[in-house]
Amino acid sequence: MSAKVIAALTCALLPLGILTAIITADAFRQIAVESGEASIQRWIGVVLPLVMWLAAVLTCWLVAERLLVRPLTELRRTVERYAGGNTDIRLGNTDFLSQEMTELARAFDRMADEIGRHDAELNEALVEQKRLTREVHHRVKNNLQIVSSLLSIQARETTSADVAHAYSTIQMRVGALALVHRWMYDDETARGVDLRALVTDLCASLEQNLTVSNGSARLRCCVDRFFVSQDTAVPVAFLITELLNLAAQRVAPAVIEATVSAQSDGNHATLTIVSEAFCQGDGPKIGDPSTRIIQGMARQLRSPLNYEPDTGRYSIRIALPPATA
Repeated sequence: MSAKVIAALTCALLPLGILTAIITADAFRQIAVESGEASIQRWIGVVLPLVMWLAAVLTCWLVAERLLVRPLTELRRTVERYAGGNTDIRLGNTDFLSQEMTELARAFDRMADEIGRHDAELNEALVEQKRLTREVHHRVKNNLQIVSSLLSIQARETTSADVAHAYSTIQMRVGALALVHRWMYDDETARGVDLRALVTDLCASLEQNLTVSNGSARLRCCVDRFFVSQDTAVPVAFLITELLNLAAQRVAPAVIEATVSAQSDGNHATLTIVSEAFCQGDGPKIGDPSTRIIQGMARQLRSPLNYEPDTGRYSIRIALPPATA
């Protein structure tokens, strides 16, 4: 039944009940006067209109409670559960007695189904986008590794030590960039680049390359596990590569020993590179290509690079993304 019809009938009951009560009471009073039983009929004439009026009010309340209040309460609870994350909840074939409330419930179910389909499509698109992005980084990493291998082949074919060193330096830089792409979009590190994994792989790669070009290298890595943005990972990788290459040049052909560490202290982390080779000389030379790269990486990190010649220590502060702080 339509709520409009029920509401119209309910509204008609109240004045009809009052009118009926008045007519009935007047009739009882006339009978009482004629029969001489005025006292009893007088009470009936007073009480009956009140009783019929209360009956009409109770009927209106029951109809409103059954057709409006209960369905609206059920709808409100359903919407609250849906907004709280229970997106599978539906009103289904709930019979709300009135046509309008039933249509409203069906409209809610249709809206929830449409939102569910839309969310599913968005999730599928997001998964596909992540897969494509991961594939791009994987292909870039493979291409950079091919370039690194070609540089290594070219370096072995040259007879000039300076040219071989130049090839080796370029190879280390390309290898550092390839490792950044290796960890830039890993499945478990969607929050950013895992710096400990990146630096660990980078030190292992540099230890091998420096051993080939300078005789021997022993690099220690002690990095806390935290995440940095992609814009931070690249300059950090290049900074470590250039500083360790600088240390290798100073002690060649002797053994190079260095320690790379990074500790997080909340919103920032401190990257430290320590080697006795840094105690020799006055730091990077002005105008040297490695010096320009080191200074450029420090500018990208927006932090000064501190140098302590007495302890052979380089350190720099790194800003961390809010999500990892």
